[in-house]
Amino acid sequence: MPVTLEKKLSQFVVDKGFRGKGPLCVALVVTQHARAMNLPLDSEKLITDGGGQVLGLGKGAVQAVLNRHNIDRILASEGRRTSRGSMNNMRAYVILLNELHEQGPVDLDAIEQFWINRVHEFFSAKPFKIRLDASRSLRTVIGDILKQAEERQKTMTGVYYAGAVMQHLVGAKLDCVLPGGKLAHNSFSTADAPSNRAGDFLVGDVALHVTTSPGEALIHKCRDNLDEGLRPLIVT
Repeated sequence: MPVTLEKKLSQFVVDKGFRGKGPLCVALVVTQHARAMNLPLDSEKLITDGGGQVLGLGKGAVQAVLNRHNIDRILASEGRRTSRGSMNNMRAYVILLNELHEQGPVDLDAIEQFWINRVHEFFSAKPFKIRLDASRSLRTVIGDILKQAEERQKTMTGVYYAGAVMQHLVGAKLDCVLPGGKLAHNSFSTADAPSNRAGDFLVGDVALHVTTSPGEALIHKCRDNLDEGLRPLIVT
């Protein structure tokens, strides 16, 4: 996406508070109207005959766009169809699209991708769910959490949720069994090498490496641990 276009869209998100399910649904559907009707758009033609809803704004239309981008999670059960703010959001977004049209050709594919990225951010910001049930083992509960992390990871390329969750869980367990304040916690996104860390956690002379997929680089790191007199332990 051209930098200028992304800046304008990002500024629009900030200025109009275009976040959350409702605005995202409006943006996705109105972008499709722009494809079908061409720009500039007439906002009055994007209102249902009853005058109370945005034309075509519903779960089916929204999910059709998401499915094209391999997103099968439900953004909104009704596409935020009855939200009172949807009409104002539609009109504001139409003004933006028409302004972009006045400035030259509009790349609707790039604009759609911009909103898809915002959808990914919306889903990634939602907390994981933990179902506590006395009949379920702790192993099952943790397995459910990791499964959620893996599913979220599939829709956010380059973001390793499963590894991050594993590191937090291991750190929490170590905090439970070790004296308080003795364990140093590091950011998951901080690599070992640049920060000169022996591993994700250092307990005495044991360097713990938490990973979902041990690879050659990790084996080399374990070799370095041995050379430094440490005992490497890989947690997978």
